Amino acid sequence: MAAKFFAHTAPSAIGSSTGQQGWEPLEDHLQEVSATAGVFAAAFGAGDWGRLAGLWHDLGKYSREFQNYLIAVTSEAHLEEKESVGRVDHSTAGAQYADRSVKTMGRLLAYLIAGHHAGLPDGMSSDPGGSTLEARLKKEVPGWADAPPELTAVPTPARPPGFAFQNGHATGFFVRMLFSCLVDADFLCTERFMDKDRASRRPTNLPSLAAMEACLERHLAKFGKAETEVHRQRAEILKACTAAAESAPGLFSLTVPTGGGKTLSSLAFALKHARLHGMERVLYVIPFTSIIEQNAKVFRDALAELGEDVVLEHHSNLDPDSKHVTQTTRLASENWDARLVVTTNVQFFESLHAKEPSRCRRLHRLAKSVIILDEAQTLPISYMQPCLRALEQLSTNYGSSVLLCTATQPAVVRRDDFKIGLPSPREIIPDPPKLYAALKRVEVTSLGTVVDAELVTRLQKEPQALCIVSTRRHAAELFAALPKSEDNLHLSALMCPQHRTEVITAIRHRVREGRPCRVISTQLIEAGVDLDFPVVYRSLAGLDSIAQAAGRCNREGKLEGLGKTYVFKPERAIPGGYLRQSAQAAEQVMPAYQDVLGLDAVGHYFRLHYWQRSTEMDAKKIMDCWPGQPPTTPADLLLYMFKACSERFRFIESNYQSVIIPWGKRGAQLHEDIKSAFDPREQWPLARRAQRFIVSLPEPLFKANLGRSIATYHDRFHVLNSTVDYDSRLGLILGSNQPYDPESLILS
Repeated sequence: MAAKFFAHTAPSAIGSSTGQQGWEPLEDHLQEVSATAGVFAAAFGAGDWGRLAGLWHDLGKYSREFQNYLIAVTSEAHLEEKESVGRVDHSTAGAQYADRSVKTMGRLLAYLIAGHHAGLPDGMSSDPGGSTLEARLKKEVPGWADAPPELTAVPTPARPPGFAFQNGHATGFFVRMLFSCLVDADFLCTERFMDKDRASRRPTNLPSLAAMEACLERHLAKFGKAETEVHRQRAEILKACTAAAESAPGLFSLTVPTGGGKTLSSLAFALKHARLHGMERVLYVIPFTSIIEQNAKVFRDALAELGEDVVLEHHSNLDPDSKHVTQTTRLASENWDARLVVTTNVQFFESLHAKEPSRCRRLHRLAKSVIILDEAQTLPISYMQPCLRALEQLSTNYGSSVLLCTATQPAVVRRDDFKIGLPSPREIIPDPPKLYAALKRVEVTSLGTVVDAELVTRLQKEPQALCIVSTRRHAAELFAALPKSEDNLHLSALMCPQHRTEVITAIRHRVREGRPCRVISTQLIEAGVDLDFPVVYRSLAGLDSIAQAAGRCNREGKLEGLGKTYVFKPERAIPGGYLRQSAQAAEQVMPAYQDVLGLDAVGHYFRLHYWQRSTEMDAKKIMDCWPGQPPTTPADLLLYMFKACSERFRFIESNYQSVIIPWGKRGAQLHEDIKSAFDPREQWPLARRAQRFIVSLPEPLFKANLGRSIATYHDRFHVLNSTVDYDSRLGLILGSNQPYDPESLILS
């Protein structure tokens, strides 16, 4: 009788004396993962490769050593086997077999199989002790000769799709997409055996795109007849979006001035486009905290007929106590198993460059999807080249459509002086300059240098005004110079998200009710917050930032004339780096144009700004991880650096520390719960709750206050332990002498 080989032991089998009940036959697991990975990879024409990766990923479990290991751990509290000290390496065997069995391109499979637990490795390294693919392929592993011939005698798969070998980056991208198919299939299949209850809570019966489209149409119909020119133009924008949805998949742009209703119009495009072209889902990718929850609410309101779970939010700032967070949505966020996903630039782009199975699981969902990149002008310049290449891969080779959605389209189209740009997208709006003129609601005036005392005097004369500056210190000083009154409010990233949300709500109510309201804010208020002031002041910044500030002025077009936006140069020098460079580019461009927010002026600004920083477009050398030429031999593939890429690609640098603020009753209760949470299993939910109460501090400032105003619990939670260091109007006052940092708004 042939020996039996097993893949997993269920938790119920650990410590059991009932023989091998609750043990999963290894061949069943391999066949199930193979079939599932094949379905996932078929979305981009690589079903054979997904099936073969699934079939061979656990060949090493046919070793006697691994089977003995399974027997040993049934008496211990191990719920799954992972490669670590004292455990059996079961993934290297399949990688070695794939490398020698599939001519040349077997090394593609070797990357996936070798990394399906520990993560995609680098091909080779100058460090002889590194865990590289080269080292794994030379490693001695336990014998697995008892594997059934029908598993190993599989015909060589068809050659991968031609696009996988356009260049080195395309090949690396293809490997990571295949890796996503394998690791998600492996996780889901293992979960179905190991934890049937958890598996049963995963999403089923997702709403159809047709049902979502019809629901959105009914919602939009409720707005009735357009009453103002702004409303009439929004109707025309929606009409253009639904017409463009019939176009073939690819790369699109939607250039709509702020307040033009592009959020729902772009969703209307995406749902119809996806339905017509057999796509699976829509991803709305958003850069900043101040946009994501607002947009998710807009989508939920529009699709309310289909239930609370119709919109999947995936970001670190999500309130775990929200009614929208359920067991099902938590599981769906692991692999974006939803029709409409609202996520962040950090989650999206870092996943596209990650090595970890947990982060890569969701990537195969991007194939045959509509991806809306909101506020596209906010892409960090230092990561511009790898971001643009990833978007081009998705829109050209993976059956996806990418929509660049912004009020100020950045000059990212490929041309002689910008060779890293994207192919020309199809613009949805027939005549963007005409639309801009029709939606013009603001007059921008440059004031030159304005000292703080004069600025405060100007603000006091306005019943309602918004003033946006570029540093936290400047915002705090201006606010302090205003009279203490409930009419004057302050916003900055030194306030925790829950605090900021409460203040923005208060501002919105005061403005709509016509009550006095003067707001001093850093740039966090610019990106999509739907406030409507008659007057806005903006310290000198990039034209994209000035345009966003102007978007908070006369937003609904209800004033008899134009709203007033004043640009001023502050008396104190603009901080160095990005802020100064973008402001200098704007200062060069503005004198040449009567309308500094016209499309010609903005295009000129982006071209100049990008040209001035052309050497920074791949500052972290991400593209160096993929040799420029397509691989022709197995040795070429060893030059790929997946691990290095993952470590280099970090939108949020690690020189900031998160401090939890016990703000309000919920924050105070969180603090108490953290202090008493000694069981590590209690701490993960607390970490999720804490996201709404976090302020990021620069490392030096954090260290200077650690052990004094900041206490650490359980070696992981840093909590503000001093009531005098958090002001109810200014936020954290340990050190507001910090320039505004755009990355402080980026949300993971």
